[in-house]
Amino acid sequence: MSRREQQDTAFPIPVTQRLDIFSLPPQDDYERAKDKARELLRSIISEKEREELKTKGTITIPGKRGAYVLSPYSQTEIRDKTSSRCMAYACLQLTLPAPTYDRMVAEYLILKNIEDYYWETANIFDRTGNEFGIAVLFLIAFDIALFVSLLLDVLTAAR
Repeated sequence: MSRREQQDTAFPIPVTQRLDIFSLPPQDDYERAKDKARELLRSIISEKEREELKTKGTITIPGKRGAYVLSPYSQTEIRDKTSSRCMAYACLQLTLPAPTYDRMVAEYLILKNIEDYYWETANIFDRTGNEFGIAVLFLIAFDIALFVSLLLDVLTAAR
């Protein structure tokens, strides 16, 4: 028996099915999974955190090293406990494609129970304070130039 055949008999699921577990589910299945994950998140957070999620779209978790602001659509912010200034961003990557609320559930439980483990596993990026960068400054200058040009066209056409 060849080595390839031995591998297939040792793992009885056909190769084509094994690869399917890493592909994205159909849209209606994904939406159903997203709804279930959102409900799971709501079931484990406190009433105060539920209200914050409803009104602000985020959950703030106080920790030993700072306050963590979890959002379904952006990286987690790590804020200074005293000044509430954003110090860093964190990204916890799951091993399989999953709804954003599943990531929030994982981050919430880790931060509430084993915060030090979060610092070992999450990708943490210091906030540089220079979020604008040169490209954004050029876009702002270009927008101002377009506005001035439009304003001059309107003023000359009115005469």
